[in-house]
Amino acid sequence: MKLIGFKRNDFTTREGVTITGYNLYLTYPAAGPEAQGMVAEHIYMTDAKLAKCGLDAGKFKVGSEVTVQYNRFGKPDAILFQS
Repeated sequence: MKLIGFKRNDFTTREGVTITGYNLYLTYPAAGPEAQGMVAEHIYMTDAKLAKCGLDAGKFKVGSEVTVQYNRFGKPDAILFQS
């Protein structure tokens, strides 16, 4: 996947808890016999999850290749920047 952009997105839950993090915008090649081009999607990564990966926004580089790891519920859990 390629990181094509990111945007700060903080919000407060109905319970009054503030969640801080980033929307990360990614692309990857479409797969399948009837697919062509690229697929674009966004994921949300909290500051806590990014810190667990040793990352902050200062380390985001647009155009970088990344690997997203998902938890057993299909939610993004970690992001790894490939060197």
